[in-house]
Amino acid sequence: MTAVDAQTVVVGAGAIGSATAYWLAERGQKDVLVVEQYDLGHGNGASQDHSRAIRHSYHDNAYGRLTQAAFDNWDRLVAESGQQVLLRTGGVEIGLKGTEGEEMIARYRKVLDDQGHAYERWDNARLAERYPQWRIDEPADVTYSRDMGLVDIGKAGQTHRALAAALGVTFRPRTRAVRVESLADAVRVHTADGGSVVARHVVVAAGAWSDDILAEVGQTWRTTISQEQVAYFVPRVLRDFTPEAFPVWGWYGPTLFYGFPVYGEVAVKIARDMSGRFVTHETRSMEPVAEETELLEAFLRERLPDAAGFELYSKTCIYDMPPDRNFVIDAMPGHPRVVVGVGAGHAAKFAGLFGEILSQLVVEGRSQHPIEAFAADRPALTDPSFRPVFGL
Repeated sequence: MTAVDAQTVVVGAGAIGSATAYWLAERGQKDVLVVEQYDLGHGNGASQDHSRAIRHSYHDNAYGRLTQAAFDNWDRLVAESGQQVLLRTGGVEIGLKGTEGEEMIARYRKVLDDQGHAYERWDNARLAERYPQWRIDEPADVTYSRDMGLVDIGKAGQTHRALAAALGVTFRPRTRAVRVESLADAVRVHTADGGSVVARHVVVAAGAWSDDILAEVGQTWRTTISQEQVAYFVPRVLRDFTPEAFPVWGWYGPTLFYGFPVYGEVAVKIARDMSGRFVTHETRSMEPVAEETELLEAFLRERLPDAAGFELYSKTCIYDMPPDRNFVIDAMPGHPRVVVGVGAGHAAKFAGLFGEILSQLVVEGRSQHPIEAFAADRPALTDPSFRPVFGL
């Protein structure tokens, strides 16, 4: 039998990788190593900032079947750590009648119905009564969900790493994995400094850096990287946008905007999904794009005018997207010791759950959760003629 340096190596200490390390230790693995190319808690990927939306509403039951487990997982982490990584604020999702936004709201409600989650149907009058911060003259279809809220994703990563370290997990920052090699009964992870680590299993949770790492073990898809941007604005009336007074929200239409109450900064946060600024690691910029900030500010001025005070700051992040923009949570076909977790630019709300699932795939070879839709051998990943679709 091949001698090993660790039971499992986790590549990437972002939200998913950190959760995986914790869950591997929880499952009894005494020798887990996490290699991270940057410092722990870095801002180069998609696992930092204060808030990510969490909700039961989704466009597809493949996601809807996992949301309750995701909530339960975060509640468990809060109970174990004492860290408030999950905040239920309630949430509204808004689509103007007669637009594709209304159609999207209907799809989301179908999933809520299918999965048995409670929600309320609101019209303009009910929205104005409960959240008068909104300015919407056009007839709108509104869903209110009591459970909707935010995950403090930066704190969640720190919490998983702290708990994992207390259980004996070793973190090795500034160590870049460059490729994975399958052996007969083990896996070798090669690093940029010319070294290597041998383990029984490897979990690759490297986000936008996964392609080269997995090339030798048969990755059939290419990851598209999109540069996205969030902006923080200081409201004119601060008290009206606290989590007690204002919810997490989504605006559905040709452009999907979403936002958060005052949390983490003394400012509200706003972003849109899929800017369409496709980049590479070489062309990605940390500098915000002024036009994007102006677009976000214009939305606030039109729809939430009291939130549109002055800009505190804007910053960029990246999405790591497979061709169908669905997750990849699976062992690599033909390489059962190589497990991969790809978040596709929208996995933060599931990060704790995905850590648990990936640990199950390592320790037990299967997961109790329904993840068939996120297999690594699905046609969107194996058919070279598949045309990428990045909208949700």
